[in-house]
This record gives sequence, structure tokens and C-alpha cells, in this order.
Amino acid sequence: MNMNTLAEKLADAWIKKDLIDVKPEHFPKSRKDSHLIQEQFHKVLKKKTVGWKIGMVTKKLQDGAKVDGPMIGKIIDETVLINPLKIQYSKVPHCILECEFALKFLEDTKMIPGVENKKDNYEVFISLELVSTRIKPDSKKNLNSQELMFLNVADNGGAGAIVVGDKIQNLDGINLNSIEVEVDLNGKVTGAWEKRAPPMESIKCIINEFKDNPVTFKKGDWFMTGSIIQPMKISKGDKIKVDFKTLGKINLEFI
Repeated sequence: MNMNTLAEKLADAWIKKDLIDVKPEHFPKSRKDSHLIQEQFHKVLKKKTVGWKIGMVTKKLQDGAKVDGPMIGKIIDETVLINPLKIQYSKVPHCILECEFALKFLEDTKMIPGVENKKDNYEVFISLELVSTRIKPDSKKNLNSQELMFLNVADNGGAGAIVVGDKIQNLDGINLNSIEVEVDLNGKVTGAWEKRAPPMESIKCIINEFKDNPVTFKKGDWFMTGSIIQPMKISKGDKIKVDFKTLGKINLEFI
């Protein structure tokens, strides 16, 4: 199986909401390979994309996870859910919950050095990322973290669905890096907040990741800037209440 074939299998699995086996000899062997497979996946899938999602944006996070760069994937238009109350678990199998900030661009913005200092070209929303997969967990079980990263990037960065909540008002007066989040999972509250990278670091990271061929966010595109909690495993039937304190709440049931 060449890279194109893996991309085709992943696209087919996406359409059928199916999970596939991948043999070790077919895993991407480098970051470049994994980006090429992801690119090919989107060519085959032919779905409208509306921005990017990114995780593990700082060198510190990457070193801690023993990987060589961020987790990155495109956001597929139909996976952007605005304040849903319920979500079908079958659409986000093996779901991992992340609490994030979603940037929505107000104008076309090319990701080149310096753009991280612009503040008036996007709005920010509280959001959740429901990380998912097209690959059976058994295929991944013997991988080291670097190999797993390559495979996950090939698999569109593990994109599942994006849940967008309230828009953050008075952005100027808020330090997004100090926002605490509390997650209530089935009635059990976890103080889930961790100090992760602020959105500006995420913008720097996507500039760096595609420095040879910068990406442009179109007006209305989304950018998921990475988790501000330790990611949490979600199962079918779970009910979550996510409290971004002063910024709003998101409640969701997995059916």
C-alpha cells in the first residue's frame, strides 16, 4: 500500500464512519509523509474545509510527549457544531475531549511571521474538540509516541468534531492563558484546567509548521488552538458540563 492508498482508505473510512486496520509497513515514516497523506486524504474526500486545528504547540509540550512537532489537521465544514445538546458517539468513535479556544477569522489572513501580533482579525469562542480516529486502536498499540503522531497527522490530525460555544466578549481585558475550566463528567467534577499555550503561540506554531508554503485562513474560517485541559476519554452515554467560568458553559450528551 502506498501513501495514496492509505489516504484513500482513510477517506473511505471517514465517509462510512468506519475504522480500518493499518499494518506497520504502511505507517508514515516522517512528518513530511504524514502531511502528504493528509493532503491526499482531503483530495479524495472532497469535503469543504473551514480552517485548521492544532495541538502540542510548544516545544515544551512536544518534548514532554517525545514528538517532533504539533498535531495538526484540517477542520471539515460539516464537523463544526454550534452549541449542540447531543452528539452521536458513532460519529466520534474513541472520543477524546479537549477544551479549547476557537478563533474565527474576520478577514483573509495569511500565516506569515508577525501575524501573531494582530489582534483585530479574529473573534474568539469557547469550544470543545472531540478528537476521534479512522484507525482501529489495535493498529496503534505498539507504536512509540513519534510513530503515533505521524499516523495521527495522516489521519487528519485525529479530527472528529468541533463544538463551538459562546463568543468571548471584551477580549482585550481577558488573559486567555489564565482562564480556568472545570469539567463535570457524569456528575463527577474534575478540576481539569492546566496552563497550556495561549492562542498566540498556536498562531506562531502554524506559521512555523508551514513556513515553506504558508496557509491562509479565509474570512469565516476557524482555528482550534489546542487543549487547555488534560485530554479526557469519553464513552457513549456520557454527559458533560464544561464550565469556562466567566466565559460561558457547554453541556453535551453523547448518545
